[in-house]
Amino acid sequence: MTNESSRTLSLPLSFLGGGSYTATVYADGTPGANPYQTPVVVGTRTVTRDDILDVEMAPAGGQAVVLRPS
Repeated sequence: MTNESSRTLSLPLSFLGGGSYTATVYADGTPGANPYQTPVVVGTRTVTRDDILDVEMAPAGGQAVVLRPS
């Protein structure tokens, strides 16, 4: 989560075990007129321990990721 400033974090996934994982990402959509009413966009991708997730957060937004073994 973030305050009224947008930000991007690079999250290394080196903590994962071997193999591949499905990452379900709940991210900020395009902000509307009110920064506290940002829509949520849900997406999936396959990741491994060698990947880095770029976490882009809108002002007053955040992001959640659920990782499950593939």
